[in-house]
Amino acid sequence: MTKWRKTAIWALAIAVLAVAAGAFALPRLVDPDRLKRVARDKAAAAWSRELSIGDVTLTFLPMPAHHAERVALANPAWANSRQLFTAESVDARLALLPLLLGKVRVKSLDLDAARVNLETAPDGAKSWDLAAGANAKTTASADTNLMDVTEVTIRNSDVTERSKGATTLLHIEEANAQAEPGLRDVRIDARVLRNRRPATVKASFADLSGFGNEGATTEGRIDLDWGKSQLAVAGRLPIDAAMKGYAVSADLNAVSLHEMAAFFGDNRLPTAPAKAHITARESQGKVEVGELSVAFGQHVVTGRGEISRVGAKTLVNGRLESARVDWEKALLELGYPALPPLAPDELFHENPLGWPFLASLEGAEGTVDLKLGWLRIRNGVEMKNVKARAAFVGDRADVNPFSMELLGGSANGNLLLEGRKKALRLNFDGTHILLERWFQERGRKIPLTGGPMKIKATLSATGGTMKALAASVSGPVTIHMGPAVWSSEKAAHAQDVMASAFSGKNSASIDFECVGASLPFASGRASAKSIIGVSSTVSNLLTSGYVDFREETLELRGRVQPKAATVGLAAIAGDIRIGGKLRAPHASLDPVSTPGVIARGAAAIATLGLSAVGTAAARSAEARKTDPCELVFEKP
Repeated sequence: MTKWRKTAIWALAIAVLAVAAGAFALPRLVDPDRLKRVARDKAAAAWSRELSIGDVTLTFLPMPAHHAERVALANPAWANSRQLFTAESVDARLALLPLLLGKVRVKSLDLDAARVNLETAPDGAKSWDLAAGANAKTTASADTNLMDVTEVTIRNSDVTERSKGATTLLHIEEANAQAEPGLRDVRIDARVLRNRRPATVKASFADLSGFGNEGATTEGRIDLDWGKSQLAVAGRLPIDAAMKGYAVSADLNAVSLHEMAAFFGDNRLPTAPAKAHITARESQGKVEVGELSVAFGQHVVTGRGEISRVGAKTLVNGRLESARVDWEKALLELGYPALPPLAPDELFHENPLGWPFLASLEGAEGTVDLKLGWLRIRNGVEMKNVKARAAFVGDRADVNPFSMELLGGSANGNLLLEGRKKALRLNFDGTHILLERWFQERGRKIPLTGGPMKIKATLSATGGTMKALAASVSGPVTIHMGPAVWSSEKAAHAQDVMASAFSGKNSASIDFECVGASLPFASGRASAKSIIGVSSTVSNLLTSGYVDFREETLELRGRVQPKAATVGLAAIAGDIRIGGKLRAPHASLDPVSTPGVIARGAAAIATLGLSAVGTAAARSAEARKTDPCELVFEKP
């Protein structure tokens, strides 16, 4: 008989004897009642938790196994759900060779229809923190190596988490974990659903034997796949509750973030392709983000940072940079819906602002330095060399200072934001900001050139939308504008009130020398006796009235003062009215002074214009004594 045949016969004989010995020893070693009693004792002694087990049966083939039904481990008394864990059935296959030595070793577990209820109490206690209920004076009975498991399979199971009034559900279609003895070389493969969105999980860990121990880590890798997006995390991974000692890199690659966002409960629209890379390292309670690079669509953001904890506070310090950001386009690329078009007579949108993000920073503080080479905000205005430092404590963010180049000029200031109050305070100082560029960049076809402005504002406002903020804005705004030219055929139309008031006879343009505005806003409305002054090459106008952001209207009245002996509306008109919606105001003769205007016009016609010339000459002398662009800033 050949050697290999002898070996095969001996191996078969040993296997048969082992099965027979197992069948003989199993009922004595793992009596169902004894097994349930041991399990309940271990749960009570180790965790102070009640464990219940229904029917338990034994099978011998193909390998010795226990089948248990209706297994449940209790939650702490404060939890809403009575049970932390339940399973309709649990199959525990036993290792054969230890049975021959009179010991019980569970080799693998199959769980079907398991339910895990995770809850967090208002004081931060966690229902799954079994160590919190451990009884140090009592040790569990039975062999401590009872659960030397090398394979676990879970099917059709749910994990529910409740925290701060929110509930999330993770459904496990099927998950399999395999390991070498001692939880070495652990491999996990799972298919899960969350918010009805599927994902596959593949993970490998070199050593999970220290799982739960303070500072425990393992080399490993976790791959998540949502179909159109994949996330990979690799390196030294934390396996303790405190999440310490890790050094990892993470890479995201997505055709669209839509499925991944929906998996986490964010039902945004499909997004542009995205890529991200980040490295992070934890040491002595401090997390260092060494590399951060995020690309979505045409936008790239880079940065680095540091996160640490001092007591109950989370401290954050970081830096973010981007060469180019189109804010409207970036939001669309990230899957946020476009703003609905405004009505023709409206200025402000009613979309919710990002106050909830600030409110979520409660318990954190730190600074973030921001640097943007180019930024276009939603109204179309472009900014260059944007620099800002934001210091935040909880839901309060103090952006101080900020600076930028915009509209041909520059601006600086500071901004304080309060998340829960939905409030802001702004100090803004702008120099040489061109009105011409303001119209151009916002897509308004206004035939105006020039108009350098110096703008100062000290404002406060509250509200959840831009419309609400505008309606509540309070504080002074001052505007000094230099020369500007309105070039339009309309400027030559004598029947147009504004053109006739500010342009010369038969002129195709209006040459503004200056504009001054002093707007003392209170709850969205600025009202003053001298509020806006205008000076052109032919006339002056000083108005009283109001600008109202609540109703988005204005009402201004003033007397046109000619500068030269010209015949036209500037020479014969008394008062002019500018009113209506802010987005489309109109000018007209003040009805109160209309009879006088008609009389002066009739006189001008009757005397072939000589009376108008005389009137204009008298008013021009008066106009030279006053500057409406400066009078608006004089206190009464």
